[in-house]
Amino acid sequence: MDRVVIVGAGLYGLIAAKTYLQVAGAYDTPKQDDDTTQTTHALPNCFSNTRQNVEHTPGCSLLVIDAASGIGGTWAEKRLYPNLLSQNSYGMYEFSDLPLSHVVPEEATGVGQQFIAGWKINRYLHAWAEKWNLKRHIRLKWKVESICRLDSKEWELNVNIASSPPREIRVVCDRLILATGLTSVPNLPKTNSSSSMMNSKSVIHAKDVGDWARENLGYQTLPSTRAPAQSSHPNNDQSHPLKSVVIYGGAKSSFDLVHFFATLHRKDPALHLQLAPKDPVTVHWIIRKDGAGPAWMTPPTSSLLNGDTVGSDKVVSSRLLHYLVPCCYEIPKRLSGDLRMEGSWLVRLLHGNPLGRWWIRWFWRSVDRGLEDFAQYQSEPKMQLLRPSNSVVSCASGIGITNQPDLWETIRSSHVKVYRSSIEQISALNSHEENQPSSSVNIYLDDNICLEDVDLVIHATGYKPIVPINFDPPSYRLVLGMSGLIHKTTEKDSTVNQSEAGNGVEIPLDATVHRHIEHWKALDRQSDELVRKTLAATGCTPAERGTPSWIGDSQPLPYRLFRRMVAPELVADGDRSFASMGVVLTSTIAVVAEVQALWVAAFLTGGLDESSADCKSEEPPALGLDVLPQSVMEKAVSEDVVLGSLTGSGLEVDAIHVRRFLGLIINIRNES
Repeated sequence: MDRVVIVGAGLYGLIAAKTYLQVAGAYDTPKQDDDTTQTTHALPNCFSNTRQNVEHTPGCSLLVIDAASGIGGTWAEKRLYPNLLSQNSYGMYEFSDLPLSHVVPEEATGVGQQFIAGWKINRYLHAWAEKWNLKRHIRLKWKVESICRLDSKEWELNVNIASSPPREIRVVCDRLILATGLTSVPNLPKTNSSSSMMNSKSVIHAKDVGDWARENLGYQTLPSTRAPAQSSHPNNDQSHPLKSVVIYGGAKSSFDLVHFFATLHRKDPALHLQLAPKDPVTVHWIIRKDGAGPAWMTPPTSSLLNGDTVGSDKVVSSRLLHYLVPCCYEIPKRLSGDLRMEGSWLVRLLHGNPLGRWWIRWFWRSVDRGLEDFAQYQSEPKMQLLRPSNSVVSCASGIGITNQPDLWETIRSSHVKVYRSSIEQISALNSHEENQPSSSVNIYLDDNICLEDVDLVIHATGYKPIVPINFDPPSYRLVLGMSGLIHKTTEKDSTVNQSEAGNGVEIPLDATVHRHIEHWKALDRQSDELVRKTLAATGCTPAERGTPSWIGDSQPLPYRLFRRMVAPELVADGDRSFASMGVVLTSTIAVVAEVQALWVAAFLTGGLDESSADCKSEEPPALGLDVLPQSVMEKAVSEDVVLGSLTGSGLEVDAIHVRRFLGLIINIRNES
């Protein structure tokens, strides 16, 4: 009996569950009628103890665990906010076996109005989970606190269940898939706040905007739960006294939130709010001077070479765009030292000669100019503050698609104020009423500006790309290739930041951790030389990049996963019990998720080892894992990390190339 636990019920966790069950033959038997998601349901007996102490049954037992109250991850009901739209068109955010339009038909027609509302994706994921009878495998409000490896090579998870009363349980499994994603740990900047601001409802992260809107504006998230028009809400005049809001950050989410609050007084019925302010809300938009700066915002549509106009999300998902990037990490076609031809003819045409490199530079300068004209950055001083300081292709600034048709017009409104500064301090105002704390705050910026009487502060500062789970021992995080933060102290002086240590983010620098770090540093130095040499062959000069603000005084611990999914040390030991999914940033998430899920299922069931027998290459097979040395895998991992660091692409991947590469390994014919 295979006992499989998947941590995370977002898009990656759901597709991992369906694919593993499918590979294991679970769908060969008739579908069970009961398919309800369990919030605090009892643990199946087979997961309660080690394999020696549980009754053996044939087949596969699978459990999906998530700390949230609903499935969907980023698209869970609790995290939706009124004007949340995907940056994808219909057909670009769906699994191959169920079109999104079959669940929620497309309402808006026409190019530029193709973006998908958040609640539609939520409904789609529920419908898809029901189609594959997944809900009976899911346990919600189950938070994994720690993971350890038993001597029996099984995995033990300590789980807190948010029941009444709360309880703790032990979950034991044979195979473990971590699909916690990259949006689990909010990035909350450190500011000098008064003690009265602790747990204040006036200061929230962008992921909590939906909760705030439900509590204060009567926001009804899903159509099925929307209340009748005559709702008995406390404010009978159907208005809300919101006057001023601070949005802190320059990422794509900050553009969404600026637009939402700046247009709140219009009472757009598409937002499904029962309350709204009567007058325009003053929006103070603060973007740090020394950070990544404001994101580039592309038009909703783009023109192809043949003159056709399509959604911009389809253009960035094309194969050609990969070769137009100045830091294209491929060798131009050339004759090697052993008289073999290697590399790509297209890379040679575009990057392997001065004329091609000149054209690439001209192309991206024209793209920058086009985006500047689209946003009209030169129209007024406020707009100039929103012009990114780097080229759109540099990866130094964020990028998003303008999925609100009047975004720039709204930003130019007089009640939207833009500042290039940092928040130094947030302090609560004293209430005029006795024993009644004030909900308003004062914001002090580092250039001596004070924003007084602010009703709401929202940190649109993104997420930390780290795994919020403790590992026992803490050094095992490095064995598994999981990300985190290392506290820069010795074992004798390990005063770890409690807020970070509490969710498993920050670990002490002990001898074992130090040994792992030094091992990877040596590999990274070699990879740095190789990567720079390869990039130089295409005329790319990587820019020096600063340290991300969320790292603080700690040392970052990047993901170290072979093919972004498996731990080299475990693979080399013949261990096929652990994999991770979703450690990628891509514009076509569903496509990558499906291929990753099939790859992981093949890996966990030994399918990738068997494939090596058919490989006739003179080199070790790329993913014949039973014959692939650990040193080869670690070299590939190091090269991946260094390339992402030098180019600024980080965890971004080219979906088409990832799909093709992994698809060839698992014998998928890809004709796209």
